[in-house]
Amino acid sequence: MEKREDPAAGRRPEPPAAGRQNSGARETGAMEKRPKVSVCVPAYNNEAEVRRLFASLAAQTMQDMEIILTDDSTDGKVGELAEWIRTGAREAAGMAQGPGQVFRDAPCMKRLRYVHNEKPLGHIFNWNKALSLAEGEYIKIMFSDDWFTEKDSLEKLTALLDDNPRASLAFCGTRQVSKKRTWERAAGKDYVDRLRRDYRYLFLGNEIGAPSATLYRACGAAFDERSSWASDMFLYFEILRKNPVFVCTAEPLISIGVHEQQYTESFSGRDIRKYRDSLLMYEKYRLEGLEECRKEMLRLNVVYGQGMRAAMACGASRGEYRKQRVRWFWENTVLGYGNALLYKLGFRR
Repeated sequence: MEKREDPAAGRRPEPPAAGRQNSGARETGAMEKRPKVSVCVPAYNNEAEVRRLFASLAAQTMQDMEIILTDDSTDGKVGELAEWIRTGAREAAGMAQGPGQVFRDAPCMKRLRYVHNEKPLGHIFNWNKALSLAEGEYIKIMFSDDWFTEKDSLEKLTALLDDNPRASLAFCGTRQVSKKRTWERAAGKDYVDRLRRDYRYLFLGNEIGAPSATLYRACGAAFDERSSWASDMFLYFEILRKNPVFVCTAEPLISIGVHEQQYTESFSGRDIRKYRDSLLMYEKYRLEGLEECRKEMLRLNVVYGQGMRAAMACGASRGEYRKQRVRWFWENTVLGYGNALLYKLGFRR
């Protein structure tokens, strides 16, 4: 999920007007063959993180890619970085101590396409703007505060799809990096097996991870612009409902920047936007027919206090709703207070 909140979450993207797209966006790539991979990078006032990501792109052993940088920034610094890469204009502010010649001359940097949104579009709309410009055989969205862990990360991800021509989606493990610690995560075997049985079980939880951990065949899939908290899951649904075959590796090929400014950090534990995304997903993909999904939607109706009428609209009976209410009360009130008391008395550690 995107990790940076920006000021125009509800504005739809407009086609780039003449002069809005960087003048060098197509001068080296217009007549070239279709790129193997389109790396889509949405940015917002974070030039240092974009530079770190670009450094990891320049170092990749697989260079058959275009880079699409769609910029919602208001401070101009991401644009200065893009201009320096395009022209080598070291007089651009802050670039005198910027990346070296090797960085700027990497083959992928010669296929950089930069678009500045004169009016910030907002996070999901900016992501879709980048996807709409992609021309590659494979699509690789990279949030600008993430980066490739190793020099062969993109090569390995690309090989997953090359070696599995029936697959529409590839995803990998990630290395989560915060100021305090680093840890690795990957989808568990039970989760992967369940998803292979029916991709719609994605509704029960997202272990695929952030979109930066994925690579998929170009198929026109995009983020649902009505979503917020679960926007990444909507993208995966769009890919997998067209072709439910996927391939994955637990190897942490992508590093995820973890910080307090992440967009996901703006959602509280029982933020109603989480429920709304789940309901939209449940209805859009017609999940009532899967018992596990129906039970999960019933649980969410109770957790978010939506009442019996909302639960019945999602396919639950009155009896099922009442049982779920009792179960939730027991687990979250009776047992919760009981365990807290035992802890206070020293009987639990």
